[in-house]
Amino acid sequence: MTYLTPKLARASRYRALTITYQLPQEQGLLDNVLADMRRGKIEHALVKEPAGVSVWRRGRDRSNL
Repeated sequence: MTYLTPKLARASRYRALTITYQLPQEQGLLDNVLADMRRGKIEHALVKEPAGVSVWRRGRDRSNL
């Protein structure tokens, strides 16, 4: 699994989607979120923070709306 830093995630146009998960205690919750993101084909990244890991996503491209 690859993790981004918050600074790199923001530079890559991601925004925080979830709270920070405490691993390994909350691994099941994180796995459920990641499964939903994959099913929805939503571009996402895992961000390593001092308190744990959070899920960030990219916003929709609104240039063609």
